[in-house]
Amino acid sequence: MRARSHTPAGRRRTIATVIAATVVLGGAGAATAVAFAEDGDHQGMETAAAGKVDLKQAVAVATRSAAGTVTEIELDDSLGKPVWKAEVVDARGTEREFTVDAADGTVTATGTAKDDDSDDDAALAKSARTDVTRAVNAALARIKGTATAAELEGEHGTPVWHIDVTDARGHDHEVTVGARSDKVTAAEADDHHRHGGSDDHDDDHDD
Repeated sequence: MRARSHTPAGRRRTIATVIAATVVLGGAGAATAVAFAEDGDHQGMETAAAGKVDLKQAVAVATRSAAGTVTEIELDDSLGKPVWKAEVVDARGTEREFTVDAADGTVTATGTAKDDDSDDDAALAKSARTDVTRAVNAALARIKGTATAAELEGEHGTPVWHIDVTDARGHDHEVTVGARSDKVTAAEADDHHRHGGSDDHDDDHDD
């Protein structure tokens, strides 16, 4: 689950870019209507599906399946259906992957991660004091909408969360949250939707 850039749109997998069509907010039972399309192919937007399981609920499902720390999770599609793909690092540093059905919350696939970043993810998981759920809560307090992806990364030796949020108008944002402070340190709108607006950056950094 790598090969992402640091832009909100680019962070999603190119094989299944999630383009938000409608965001319906309603607490734990919130449903997000989304459309899946290949990167740059807006013709695929008509293939829409409603996911009833949000990111935080998918995190709970993954960590019930394997105790540990979620270091990455994103909304993707599998055979035209919305799924959450999560990576969990356990206490021994083993990284496992889970696919969670976004409609009913069932785990549909599991595996052991074999990418080159597993050791880095394990180290980041140990150093982070803010878990993904708290980071998402902080991001959604800044940008109202639906979280579609979250990833724990190291920046200048400091762990941070990058949270992708789609607002009620379908505009994408990337919110950076300190993994040691719970504080939002930056929020960027997708270039495609800025319309000349400026980025929202904070100067706070984790200690």
